[in-house]
Amino acid sequence: MKIFFLGISGTFMGNLAQMAKHQGHEVLGVDDKVYPPMSIELKSSGINFSEGYVAKNYDFADLYVIGNTISRGNEIMENILQNEDKIISGPNWLYKNVLKNKKVIAVSGTHGKTSVTSMITHALIDNNENPSYLVAGIPKDLNNSWNLTDSDYFIIEADEYDTAYFDKKPKFFHYKPEILLINNIEFDHADIYENVGQIEQNFMELTQELPKESVIYINSAGIRKSFQNEIKANKNIEAQMVFFDAGTKNIYDINRNMAIKGLEGIISEDKVRESLENYKGVKRRYDIIYDSEHFRLIDDFAHHPTAIKETLKIAKEENQNITLIVELASNSMRKGIHDDALIEIFKENSSYVVSASEEQEKKFGMSAKPLTKDIINNLLKKEKSKKTILMCGNKNFDGFQTLILDSLI
Repeated sequence: MKIFFLGISGTFMGNLAQMAKHQGHEVLGVDDKVYPPMSIELKSSGINFSEGYVAKNYDFADLYVIGNTISRGNEIMENILQNEDKIISGPNWLYKNVLKNKKVIAVSGTHGKTSVTSMITHALIDNNENPSYLVAGIPKDLNNSWNLTDSDYFIIEADEYDTAYFDKKPKFFHYKPEILLINNIEFDHADIYENVGQIEQNFMELTQELPKESVIYINSAGIRKSFQNEIKANKNIEAQMVFFDAGTKNIYDINRNMAIKGLEGIISEDKVRESLENYKGVKRRYDIIYDSEHFRLIDDFAHHPTAIKETLKIAKEENQNITLIVELASNSMRKGIHDDALIEIFKENSSYVVSASEEQEKKFGMSAKPLTKDIINNLLKKEKSKKTILMCGNKNFDGFQTLILDSLI
């Protein structure tokens, strides 16, 4: 079958395209821009792609997989609709072609999905299982962000973001997991949700759809008490629900405890803990990208106040001399939803911001100044004690991280 991926450069869609190619399909696609590492991965897989949503990049295919960044008005999308071509969302394609024959372990929550997914995958591999998986990141222990094997198990991140312009429900509705982990639920994705209650309602509907054979592990410390009471009282939930406290020491311990719980009945707790002792983590998840006598530079994907606080907690256990740099690039950050929470974090640290609006710069005031080249030059002056520069964000820090790294090297 010839399959065309519209929006092929995203981590999720790019990995699906590679899976389709692995299954023997002829695969091609298009995106606005295709950057490394995905451009390199697609080329090495023998997948042809074009840049630009213009009519000339439309090509005939048997099936069109539509990414959730695509909306009506997209020139190629309109061509597809006009020709009455067959379309499907990425998550739906994944279920129909891969997941429906697997025991799916789905990891959900506002924070920690990538880490817990890769921890579970690592532990299974370390205990002689060869699972299929899809990770929205680059695990340091694994060769790829995805794998398709003959194993019964498939581990995947269960994202609460919407599926496609024609399917506004979260991606996780398509995965039909046998094991569902709910790590935490907080307000995020302000571009599609108005409040945390709307997010909780989707989780509630998801739990109601799972059969009695499924097991749902819920971190009671990561959800609101009101939601916990509501879900416990819901008589329409047939799946087995297990509430437990994943702990509060730090985000790594919480994620590790979630991974252990997700493998309950599959691998013993002792063996999972032993396996995770040599777990190397995921790029951009507390990723120490430079370390010397005078400086340590940490890159972290945290883009929500709770995740930033948890990352700071770990960094301060290692060194109290912290400089925090926060990139305001996510939809929720740009909308200012988390400004007040960020100010409380900034007050307790030497803090700088990247990509803040003029209004946010005024609001933050002296608690967090906009990062500049001159500030970087001052930051990189050697002091008596070692300095940790912690950079939290989900984009590229407008090139400032590269500038810091180049200056240190």
